[in-house]
Amino acid sequence: MSKKEKNNQQSEQERNADKDAIDRLPLANIPLASNTLKGAKLIKNARMETTIEIYSDPLSGSLQVAPEAIKDFMKTTPRDQEIIDSLAGLHSFDVYSLRSSLKKLGVEVENEDALNLSDDMKEGLSIYSMEFIQPLVEKIFGKDREDLQSVSSLQKLFSSKDIDQAKKNLKTMAENTGIPLAEIPAFLEEYSDVFLSVAYYRYGFESVGPDVDRFLFWLHELRSRRDTAASPQAAAECKEVEETVRFLGNSIRERLAQFQYVFETFWKDINAATFKQMRQQIEENHASMGSVLCGLIVKMHLWKKEFPDNDVGGPLKRLKFVMTELKPGLDTLKKLEIQARERLGMKKLTP
Repeated sequence: MSKKEKNNQQSEQERNADKDAIDRLPLANIPLASNTLKGAKLIKNARMETTIEIYSDPLSGSLQVAPEAIKDFMKTTPRDQEIIDSLAGLHSFDVYSLRSSLKKLGVEVENEDALNLSDDMKEGLSIYSMEFIQPLVEKIFGKDREDLQSVSSLQKLFSSKDIDQAKKNLKTMAENTGIPLAEIPAFLEEYSDVFLSVAYYRYGFESVGPDVDRFLFWLHELRSRRDTAASPQAAAECKEVEETVRFLGNSIRERLAQFQYVFETFWKDINAATFKQMRQQIEENHASMGSVLCGLIVKMHLWKKEFPDNDVGGPLKRLKFVMTELKPGLDTLKKLEIQARERLGMKKLTP
């Protein structure tokens, strides 16, 4: 592979990583007048503040500025500044919450594919496919089909070279779901998008789960140190951070279980109306799920980078990190999670 091919491959991997990220938003597809600004990214830091990364280099590092200061570094229009300020106010940059957020802000992306997960991420989420595909298959065909493990494999049934069999499959699905023949391809595509969104958030939560567990142990140990106990303020703030992170973890887990329940209810009565209801329930929670997960993931990643194991850093360094990097923004995440639970009608969970 030539150097140019390697660079192109690396660039493609970076673009895919940015598309799949929950804490970064490349501005390449945002309708901005400044071409220089289109090469920048919005990034969430540990305090849940949004910065603009103008450039990043392995050797010289990353140049990040506050949204309101971008005019000091490059020529922008009032409309550019308005868009940047609006985007900076979002709590998450994942593709699912961005769809509704950008619509509310009146911002249209120049390439709609920018609001879809990369093929690599979709492939990675295939481990969750069976639990979403199998109930659909059983409802339509009345038995297990080992050859149907993804929406794409299900779609192949309806575009088979055996035209008679494909027509029979379409008719079976239409009869068993009440969905008109002409609407079945769109239904399968939309169904795939909805379950991928749930799988995406679940994947994000499960990937950070071990870090949350280690962090809670790490923080509990810090609270027991003499230096912490000797300071009532430090002890109180550490306790507050521990309780909030534990609350967020437990509540996100419950909300993901609620999403699963919504799917199970749909599988019992699959038709166009119940699908519309299920899709609405899940999509209305994209923004809140993305927001809280983004905050938790960013904080845990930064903590893990600073303290890769429990032997790194003394009590004073740990206390400073907790109070200056971890605590800021946690109250906002807690409020967002409480509001999300209330909208879902879930029982109160004490932080």
